[in-house]
Amino acid sequence: MKVRYHFVKKKDVKYCDSQFTVKQAYDFLNTTGYRSVPVLENDGTKFIGLIYKVHLLEHYFENKGQDNDSIKPLITNHDAFIYENDSFFKTFISIRRLPFLAVLNDKQEFSGIITHANVMDVLEDSFGMRTGGYVLTIGTKEHKGALKDLVTAVKDVNIEGLLTLDNGDKYLRRIILNISSDVTESKLAQIVEKLESREFRVAAIEKIDHLVKE
Repeated sequence: MKVRYHFVKKKDVKYCDSQFTVKQAYDFLNTTGYRSVPVLENDGTKFIGLIYKVHLLEHYFENKGQDNDSIKPLITNHDAFIYENDSFFKTFISIRRLPFLAVLNDKQEFSGIITHANVMDVLEDSFGMRTGGYVLTIGTKEHKGALKDLVTAVKDVNIEGLLTLDNGDKYLRRIILNISSDVTESKLAQIVEKLESREFRVAAIEKIDHLVKE
């Protein structure tokens, strides 16, 4: 799964130009309501970092800064970017300490940003929250072919999502399985029985309603 399928495109991103003054940047952040935005130069093609409202305030009140001062000394996180063709999972490592990551194309040009909301969308999709259904938390002893055995056991129902936890654990693994909401209770009971006959332990079953995005 690539970053290019899960990010906010440039046309929908608010950003500052590197030539902005402190006042221009502060007013822009006040107007947009963001605590931080990307800073671009070269007609909006080159990403050079992030500007934070808190740093602008510190410049004003702690450093006695002036309205016409350049924002360039206040730009931080110059390396807060990822590429369109990078694995989306690289985002989990990089975005933890940041409000967002800039996304660059293969020409090093700014394409947009990836946000924590984008990450949550992917997780929600993994749990089947976009479609709804039954979510089974399944425990299994770690062994070769565990996922193949599980999928084989439920091959006659529609799998809406599948997520594994405790990866790397030598002994136990949890698997989150989401199956379609049109499965009847009797069919669900059959699935549980079949899984447990294959030494999977169904620890919990939750009914998830379809998630309506506002």
